[in-house]
Amino acid sequence: MKKLTTQPSTANAELLFDLGVWEEAWKNRPRSSRYKQKSAPFNTEEAFERWARNYHAQSFTEEGKNRSARIMGWIENQGVTFEGASVLDVGAASGIFTIPFAEKGARVTAVEPSALLVSLMQETIPAELENNITIVSERFEEISISDKGWEKQYDIVFASMCPAMSDWETIEQAIHCARKYVYVSTIAGAKEHTLMDELRTVLDVDAPYKAGDMAYLQQLLYLKGYSYTMIITREVNDFEIQVEELIQQLPEWLHTYEMPTDAVALSKAETYIRDTYTNGLIPFSRGARFGKMLIQLEQAHMKTVSAVKK
Repeated sequence: MKKLTTQPSTANAELLFDLGVWEEAWKNRPRSSRYKQKSAPFNTEEAFERWARNYHAQSFTEEGKNRSARIMGWIENQGVTFEGASVLDVGAASGIFTIPFAEKGARVTAVEPSALLVSLMQETIPAELENNITIVSERFEEISISDKGWEKQYDIVFASMCPAMSDWETIEQAIHCARKYVYVSTIAGAKEHTLMDELRTVLDVDAPYKAGDMAYLQQLLYLKGYSYTMIITREVNDFEIQVEELIQQLPEWLHTYEMPTDAVALSKAETYIRDTYTNGLIPFSRGARFGKMLIQLEQAHMKTVSAVKK
């Protein structure tokens, strides 16, 4: 892979605008899934089930539904109409967007490979919306869209924080499914976690630098000549966890944030937690910057939405 030199030069400038360099860098950047690694120091199946059920429960609280409404509102403000539209929801999870899309009158195909998340979605879909939603329990990146007949078949392709959207090849497959719009959201920088920052100091571990997928996506869309609208937001929320619950999940948390999980590290971390949070409750903040991208395929010109009359 080509690399930038340490001195300013025309070669460096050419690399910054080299499609091949950006595609290769994105495809080959270090990545991992805490739920798929066989060497993970915890039961990945149990951890995924716990995450899935918690995610589902949080998604359908009032706060979770309001968050979905805000994202859909931002999309609508770009001129998108869901009523009567065909939507491909990639990485639909338990239906946090699939269901409100259908409520707005869209016909939705929800792609979700997890059997657990699919079952949670099926339990949550109101009976009156069942005919508006088709569930495809497959990995989007492994689907042949020509075999499915999905080429240019959807008005909108939507992928919110979908792990599959982590290289240009998969993004391009999503674009090939869409007639009008593709929405993609990803991490846009390093994750923030106040408790993990404390433990990094205790364990003398530096935080790894991660640019986030949005940096690659934005640059490639720009270089390939696509029209798009994007917004970067910082979203941080406050949480609490019981000391004993955290101690039980400590190998998973440390592994997720790329810290050592050997016996010495776990002992140091546990001692710090017990000595620091003597009341048994740990408050912390967690979040990140997130990028939201709406690719406009049908019309290259800026769209405007009429102002609401007061």
